[in-house]
Amino acid sequence: MTAPVGTVAVRAVDPTDADRLGRVLADAYVTGEVIGPEDGYARDLRDVAGRLPHAVAVLAAYDGGEVLGGLTLVEAGTPEAEVAVPGELEIRMLAVAPQHQGRKVSLALLAAAEELGRARGYDALVLSSLPAMSAAHRVYHRYGFDRVVERDWVADWDPRALADGTAPMLSVYRLPLEETP
Repeated sequence: MTAPVGTVAVRAVDPTDADRLGRVLADAYVTGEVIGPEDGYARDLRDVAGRLPHAVAVLAAYDGGEVLGGLTLVEAGTPEAEVAVPGELEIRMLAVAPQHQGRKVSLALLAAAEELGRARGYDALVLSSLPAMSAAHRVYHRYGFDRVVERDWVADWDPRALADGTAPMLSVYRLPLEETP
């Protein structure tokens, strides 16, 4: 599967590029100030090879041999799934290298995820996003995702933040994949 946009091509990550993609993802989150460099989630983002065995797919955006960004697609009940229910394909860890933002790489990644989801018969794509990711929220809306407020959830990975009420609320977005006439 390839979803080209300009010189950007999206395909399943080559396993030999797993470390490079992991560095790109972690760098994008840290540079965008979504997480700190020592945050445990940076380690999770870097571990592309560790999620390959149980992810539906890990897609990478390439320009020639350069890795521009990527995302992970997972099903409900798998280790990385947070909001997917049966029949939905969840997008996780979507990021684009800071120097390649503005090239519509995220749109190419979303298009490839949509194509894969349709081809495999999923009902919808879903994802969740932190409040600080407002630029990403605009991309999701422009692409056609709807906000599903009733599925928003409180981040549960920091017990202290949960206890003191400072844990962020993640927004859930959904894109139906029904065939249109």
